[in-house]
Amino acid sequence: MADRVRAFPWQTTPLGSIEHWPQSLKTAVGIVLLSPVPIVMLWGEDGIMIYNDAYAVFAGRRHPKLLGSKVREGWPEVADFNDNVMRVGLAGGTLAYRDQELMLNR
Repeated sequence: MADRVRAFPWQTTPLGSIEHWPQSLKTAVGIVLLSPVPIVMLWGEDGIMIYNDAYAVFAGRRHPKLLGSKVREGWPEVADFNDNVMRVGLAGGTLAYRDQELMLNR
């Protein structure tokens, strides 16, 4: 995924080109990409998705289209769930889920 992230046309997204990303975003992406467990990071008010190899497997047929997309558009069947995640996260809050069931069309 690291190569795919580097090659992605980020300038077509609200994030802009990698060269203009803040160091905090570059560092967070590095952490995500190195993790062996599935991780997706939702960045900014649109929840632009950046994820790792393990999440690519989880995403199934939706990969690689999910990369760089808005979470609401990438997973419309769970938009309400992700809207709440974004609302709480952008307000500085945290969430924890245990045995959370979601129906995803992968």
